[in-house]
Amino acid sequence: SGRRLWSFFQQYYPTPEAFFERFFVLNYCPLMFLEEGGRNRTPDKLPAHERKPMIEACDKALVAMIDALKPKTIVGVGKYAEDRVRLVLGETDIKIGRVLHPSPASPAANRGWAEQAERQLSDLGIDFS
Repeated sequence: SGRRLWSFFQQYYPTPEAFFERFFVLNYCPLMFLEEGGRNRTPDKLPAHERKPMIEACDKALVAMIDALKPKTIVGVGKYAEDRVRLVLGETDIKIGRVLHPSPASPAANRGWAEQAERQLSDLGIDFS
């Protein structure tokens, strides 16, 4: 996922510094959950009694980052990210949208993710020049 995302933006911004002059990427849940064998466990696979406090903490952190950064537009990478932003912000003047999540596990993302993301970002009024 990360490789697709960063490869896409690298065609417009050859250095991270150039990209981050205009944009910021925030991982909704910047935590990593590993199973005993080292396999990644996504938050949706956590038991409900563990997932609920994690979501509450991540929502709180998301609101704090939005308050600190004061973005004009927020783009969720995937529907879940967009939904969390909409939920925590409620009614807002901030433009909110999404791009398809770039996960190789997504059949839709495996059919020209970069082209789809470029179109979705353009539809949100995001210009790369």
